[in-house]
Amino acid sequence: MTRDRTQLNINIDPKLLLKLKAEAMRNEMTLTQYVTSKLSVVKSISKIEVLEARLTKIENHLNLSNDSNDDSERTTGSIFTNHGAKKYGEVAKRLFELHLKKKGLSREEGLKELAVILQKYPHSFPELIFQILLGNHKLTGSEMTMAYRSGSCAMRTALMEWSNDSLEDLNETFLNAVAIQSLK
Repeated sequence: MTRDRTQLNINIDPKLLLKLKAEAMRNEMTLTQYVTSKLSVVKSISKIEVLEARLTKIENHLNLSNDSNDDSERTTGSIFTNHGAKKYGEVAKRLFELHLKKKGLSREEGLKELAVILQKYPHSFPELIFQILLGNHKLTGSEMTMAYRSGSCAMRTALMEWSNDSLEDLNETFLNAVAIQSLK
């Protein structure tokens, strides 16, 4: 299948162009391939950044890093409720299964593909993610908080990349998992 292409001419700072060329070379890509790959993920990156910014704002508002409430629904200092985290894991599993069917892959094949993507993310805890996606582990608020505080939710990011889908259900469940009882 051939892809229609068109040319884009832009004026760019020469220093930025050098950086782009250097990154393209490091990634063993042409400049066109590198810029195209970066621009193709702009939409999903911006959604992730907005989601992360919203969550950070909620965390700061709740001052959860210094929280000492004994809330049975969540662990002290946790940004996410245990119930919300469990639901998040269930939605991730459901979406993983859905995209396995769409791709015509076995669970093992899907997990292998995800493993390759997860290697890009430090602190991604692939074994934990695999256990969640297989339904062998119920995610807790503390585990979800630990993943979030180490940079981002690698499971969500990897699933989005692997499925080539924005996974709005998962993003909504992510936000709904936030512990908001302190707002009352």
